[in-house]
Amino acid sequence: MKSIGLGLHTGMGARELIGWCKKGEKAGFDSVWISEDPYYRDAFSLIGLAASATKKVSVATGIVNVYTRNPVYMAMAAATVDEVSRGRLILGIGRGVKSLIEDEMHIPYGSHIEYMKEYVRCTKKLLAGEEVTYDGSEVKLTNAKLHFAPLRRKMPILLAAMGPKMLTLAFTEADGAILNSCTSVRHARYAAGILRSTSAGGAKKQLVCSLWISIDEDVQRAYESVRTSVGFLLSIPTFGEVFLRRSGLPLDLLPELREAFRWEEKVGDPMWHLEHADAKRVKELVDDEIVDTLTVCGDAEGCRKRMREYHDAGVTTVVMNPMTPKTFGRASLLGV
Repeated sequence: MKSIGLGLHTGMGARELIGWCKKGEKAGFDSVWISEDPYYRDAFSLIGLAASATKKVSVATGIVNVYTRNPVYMAMAAATVDEVSRGRLILGIGRGVKSLIEDEMHIPYGSHIEYMKEYVRCTKKLLAGEEVTYDGSEVKLTNAKLHFAPLRRKMPILLAAMGPKMLTLAFTEADGAILNSCTSVRHARYAAGILRSTSAGGAKKQLVCSLWISIDEDVQRAYESVRTSVGFLLSIPTFGEVFLRRSGLPLDLLPELREAFRWEEKVGDPMWHLEHADAKRVKELVDDEIVDTLTVCGDAEGCRKRMREYHDAGVTTVVMNPMTPKTFGRASLLGV
């Protein structure tokens, strides 16, 4: 089943965000996805409120960080929200940006693939109500067990993934993958191919794609509304290489783009680079072809067509993100 989700983020005020969740359910979205951005509001607190304020729509973390929450505390929070929502939670998790985790918070990053594999295995067992003793290379637990029975013994766990190793992990150890903003149709098709090759005959896996969508009859104005955000995500070390390579776009702009966002400065918080960017230079580097390839922008018919392309490529849920009042007001034009 192909579905459409509403993307929200913890940079929004709590009351505003909950209001959007209510409107999203009323408008016919299948799910609401709340991302947790560094130093903003806590995602689990907000998603618990979202669950209380809605009745049918799935509520999802898209994503929360695995380094800042021990598997025990992740399971505690997820099981609590699942109880509040009466079984509507989708747990989306990811590793975040290394500079924030390791350089600013001083949490060892280790091998992110191995860490995620061990983390998922432990979290799944905890959410199933099992006692966990685990002595991995990255994750260690002794006699860990929730002191209450989770509502469901099997909650969907999705991993933020871009490259082949994490995508394979998402489809073998977890219940699916979440593709980040700046994912092209070509990249989504590549991810869907990995899904098919790893889960043949097994349980049905999810492939979620969070997309920056700007609906405007003036296509150029739609491009401009997301151009800087696209440049920022591409500038993040290791992120840009994956997004551009998997989309068939040249990588030669990355050195200048990272200079424009001042990545030579050793600052842990990624948002600092967005706030201190050379905006004029960013707009010169991120041309219309890049924006068009990596986002969904334009009039309603054009956006509707592009979203169908993602579904046709194998995406099970397209998440419209970020949602501005203007975009939301036109969401009904996309058949939501």
